[in-house]
Amino acid sequence: MTSAAVKATMKAAAKALKSPQPIPADLPIKLGVDLGTAFTVLVVTDEAGTPLAAAHTFADVVRDGVVWDFAGAQQVVRNLRLQLEEATGRELTRGAVTIPPGVNAADHRAHRYVIEGAGIDCTAVIDETTAANAVLGIRNGAVVDIGGGTTGVAILRDG
Repeated sequence: MTSAAVKATMKAAAKALKSPQPIPADLPIKLGVDLGTAFTVLVVTDEAGTPLAAAHTFADVVRDGVVWDFAGAQQVVRNLRLQLEEATGRELTRGAVTIPPGVNAADHRAHRYVIEGAGIDCTAVIDETTAANAVLGIRNGAVVDIGGGTTGVAILRDG
């Protein structure tokens, strides 16, 4: 992806966050959930990864990739899901969740259980830099995810 395309994607993401719009019922969509240390974020994209709608909120429910307030995390995700469902007119019942680097198998499962407890069937658990690159499509370069508690780096060659 060219730098212009990355800029366009980032601009679409900012617009999706600022003012999520209704999404036609016949448009296939994907949902991604990021349980961050500082912010929890839900993003709806089309099949190509173009951001269509997003919601986020500050949430002190995860620390350094570890869910420490399980019930609180579920409630945060549920509230964001309901907010996006209202804004988009779409039911959001399937999605993927991201994990930061160095998360062990038990914490990996906790992220899955959080979104499932919030009414979202977990289709995948993906590391954050891979999820970001699924949208950005960088073939040669780096993806750096600087979060509130963890930082992930992926170096890409030929995708």
